[in-house]
Amino acid sequence: MKRRDAYLLLWCTSGIGYKTLRSIETYLGDIGRLWNLDPGEINSMQFVGKKARRALIDGIKDGAVNRIKERLEKENISYMTIECEGYPSKLRQIFDPPYVLFYRGNRALLENFSIAIVGSRKPSAYGMLCSKKFSGELSRLGVTVVSGMATGIDCCSHYGAYNQKGKTVAVLGSSLDNPYPPENAGLMNKIVESGGVAVSEYPPGTRTLPGFFPMRNRIISGMSDGVLIVEAAQKSGSLITMDYALDQGRNVYSVPGNINSLMSEGTNRIIKSGAKLVTCVEDILEDYGLGTKKAGLEMAAAAAAADFSESEAAVIGALRQNGIMHIDSICDATSIPLSEIIGVLNILQIKGIVLELGANTYAIA
Repeated sequence: MKRRDAYLLLWCTSGIGYKTLRSIETYLGDIGRLWNLDPGEINSMQFVGKKARRALIDGIKDGAVNRIKERLEKENISYMTIECEGYPSKLRQIFDPPYVLFYRGNRALLENFSIAIVGSRKPSAYGMLCSKKFSGELSRLGVTVVSGMATGIDCCSHYGAYNQKGKTVAVLGSSLDNPYPPENAGLMNKIVESGGVAVSEYPPGTRTLPGFFPMRNRIISGMSDGVLIVEAAQKSGSLITMDYALDQGRNVYSVPGNINSLMSEGTNRIIKSGAKLVTCVEDILEDYGLGTKKAGLEMAAAAAAADFSESEAAVIGALRQNGIMHIDSICDATSIPLSEIIGVLNILQIKGIVLELGANTYAIA
């Protein structure tokens, strides 16, 4: 407990980050020795900033670690240190794992086979469709989907898993008590309540800074078995995640995009550079010896097809042939009146067969 508390206090002390904590750990030999240090010895650690040394001395003297734990309990936030048994084994193996990980939800998911899905914050309808399709199919196969809970592709990926009653991990670039972006706080609650988990390396009360998000990306890739980039511009933050993934020895996948779309410049470029081009989940699963699961999913889907009404089958056929369609185009293609097509589309969405992309446009999930 002394070691665990020492990590927590150091991690929550302003001015002490990963590199400084590692230096303190090396200096002490046993991190639990922190509690035996007098102010003079702490001040002798010149590799720690002056303000951080002062804060650490005051924190030890005033029992700050107990206040930190009280706040965590009040915020319904749990934590694990790098030495804890439940700390994600994949994350522990990266170059710079967080010494402390804060979480809400089912931490057991962090050991599951998982695929990260990331991409643009301003995706096209095609990008949103692809992220929901891949996350939905992976979830139905029992694969945990990891993403960063940002707007755009990240958000679609989480919802793709959530809508299939799958499990998803949200890695925040902010503290859990102050999720960013604020409008996704409801999504975080849905993830946790549905058996997923939200994690962050930032203690409660931390002010969110722009630099947190690139650092967050190393955790997304670090706790995943592979990273799928759906849609990204030339300078997308998703490409930072790709760099981390390659450094960590993870497989990198990319969905090809329209050559005329700025949102596909990054993904098409990394395919040229060696990322594996994927068009279906089987392209990913085969690298892990899991390709036969996709065949089982297709057989199940074929068996379920017998349950579709004539109108439902007509809509499915039109969408499979034409891709993304406006509701008026669906009416024209199927000769089903608008008054009836709305009900058919609602039923197919409930069944998880069709996705609404907004502006009355639809596609196969």
